[in-house]
Amino acid sequence: MEIIAEDDMDRHDAKAVMEARAAVKELIYEQKICLEYLQKLPSLNDVKLRQLREDLAKIAILKPRYIALITSLLPNTDEEVDALFMKERTNLKKEEIHQIAEIVKKYAG
Repeated sequence: MEIIAEDDMDRHDAKAVMEARAAVKELIYEQKICLEYLQKLPSLNDVKLRQLREDLAKIAILKPRYIALITSLLPNTDEEVDALFMKERTNLKKEEIHQIAEIVKKYAG
């Protein structure tokens, strides 16, 4: 398998890509396992997902990579958000951590 490009995407986008690929051709073993896993996870509808991304994008410090991380894991407490960013090279303030958790609760709660 050849890697053509790399993009930051959340699990919702990954699921859509894998489903589209499965409709066109037979998936290899690893791709099948990945798709099965993605289908088992709860997901947001397209409208809620778009609104969640838009609200998160309003927080200046959040890069697209961080937004993809948040929308994949949907952390809805301050502690979960803090744990998510512990190894990242960003300094989120307590207010930003709380704001992220509240936004996620609004759409995924």
